[in-house]
Amino acid sequence: MSKRPGSKIPNNGGKRKTFSIEEKLEIIKRFERNERTCDIARATGIKESTLRAIRDNAVRIKETSMTGVTTISAKSVRIRPKEIAEMERLLSIWIEGKKSRTTFLTIKGKALSIYADLKRKAANPAEVAPFRASCGWFSGFKHRYNVQNLQLSGEAASAEHKAAKKFPAVIQKLIKEEGYTLDQIFNFDETIIYYKRLPRRTCISKAEKHAPGYKSSKDRLTVLFGANASGDLKLKPVVVYRSDNPRALKGIVKASLGVHYRYSKKGRMTAQICIDIFAEFFPIIEYYCKKKNLAFKILIIIDNAPSHPPTIAELNPKVKFVFLPQETTSLIQPLNLGAMALFKAYYLRRALKMLIAATGGENVEIALEFWKRFNIKMAIDIIVEAWNDVTQECLHRVWKKMLPNLIQDFEGVEPAEQFKKIKANCVDLAKQVGFEVEDKDIDELLEPHSNDLTTEDLQQLADDQAEAEDEEDDDDDNESQKATPRQLDTSQLLGVLSVIEKQLQWLEDNDYNAERSRIVVHGIRTNLEPYRQLLYERRRLAKQQKLDIYFKLIRKKHLEDREPYPSTSGVTTSSPVSEKSSSTTSQ
Repeated sequence: MSKRPGSKIPNNGGKRKTFSIEEKLEIIKRFERNERTCDIARATGIKESTLRAIRDNAVRIKETSMTGVTTISAKSVRIRPKEIAEMERLLSIWIEGKKSRTTFLTIKGKALSIYADLKRKAANPAEVAPFRASCGWFSGFKHRYNVQNLQLSGEAASAEHKAAKKFPAVIQKLIKEEGYTLDQIFNFDETIIYYKRLPRRTCISKAEKHAPGYKSSKDRLTVLFGANASGDLKLKPVVVYRSDNPRALKGIVKASLGVHYRYSKKGRMTAQICIDIFAEFFPIIEYYCKKKNLAFKILIIIDNAPSHPPTIAELNPKVKFVFLPQETTSLIQPLNLGAMALFKAYYLRRALKMLIAATGGENVEIALEFWKRFNIKMAIDIIVEAWNDVTQECLHRVWKKMLPNLIQDFEGVEPAEQFKKIKANCVDLAKQVGFEVEDKDIDELLEPHSNDLTTEDLQQLADDQAEAEDEEDDDDDNESQKATPRQLDTSQLLGVLSVIEKQLQWLEDNDYNAERSRIVVHGIRTNLEPYRQLLYERRRLAKQQKLDIYFKLIRKKHLEDREPYPSTSGVTTSSPVSEKSSSTTSQ
């Protein structure tokens, strides 16, 4: 697995290293020169956490230097074994990826597993210090990584099922008392997408470790979906990515993406993003209710996650939030009972179709080149299309466990059956590209978080986050201003549309199957209509501007040619046009 150059910190065997005041002041000067923490770590061999501790205590260190305290009495800093520091870093990423609450015993087992893997990969495993994952270590770990809501003992699975069984009755009683309709009841759920991931056994997955320029297949984003129980209103998805301004989105107005684009350092939903996005959703839902002649009285059911703060319930008095009981998401959360699985299947199918269209499905090496270029913009486009593929019927049926008395039975295919069909289609598409895949490989792609992430997976995710920070820093250094919005040149737009029209005409003239060419040509022309409308508006405005300039010139010339007429004050003035015209007429 690749590592960032120079990121390796020498092992100090857990011994304490004393930094003199002069050494600390030199480090502080580096920070004041706006050097990045990772660059200082590479230059000095000091861990980034230690450097940040020195930076955060800069004022106290400077005060100490001014009081004349000797360097011998300077506070020592303990350099912890690199294996423990790396294990904790990977463990924190693992905990963040767990959708349900995690117990101390579960964390302890994962910590020991990661540490054993790191020890086995060490140059001298015998020299690596032992690690027992004690309660004292656990307390320190929670403090160092600000990890909250961890249990010291597990809950019985039976308690979760009991809560899941009782909750629907509570919701149905609330609906009956308050008079909510299916149009007024909403569910929101989020999921993680490894948007560049392909089956492990493909040539692309095998090449990702040594292919130059290949971006990790474990690059991920978080998507939040929302819809009402009737399936009549699907809200625009929310995409949370680890970069505020990815290179693939440079110059694009993010409001035009078809999703609500948000940024967080680790590409995950945060409490602040949740608050902001619901404040944007409420006017949309209110407008929907107005169109359907419904009162703006909304019930939102959402899972009890740290990224969904209780304060969202105070955003609007007409919107009532009800949080699912702990550990019941997989049992009764509506969108999690078929809609999310179908969305991911649709996403994978569209991604494979895009890959086949770009490569012809014949040359695997071309597929590798295409997958290198696959970026966040392409992923967002597929997310929009895949969410549109999820039908109203599916979004209605997934409420069957929550609202059994209110959900109608349709004659169409059940979401579970539809999922099997799409999954089989994905297997066929993958084989067209030349991949050797089976059903279990597709299952792994659709639910990568269902299996516990390995130490190697966690290290790759950690490297992705570090690379994202470097990318953001580089973008800030190279761009003092925001990227210039992309422009569509009118003459070039006209040229492109003309070329496309000629090619469409060629299809009509040469295809022996008239029905096929008619459907294809009509579809393309219909999809190009927004660009034709844009071109028409630009031409109309250009023509209007020319007319305005023409009349301004005529008016100016007319004013210059007017004759003077005598004034009662003795001052000669120009005659108004109307007076001059009437005078000429009377003569």
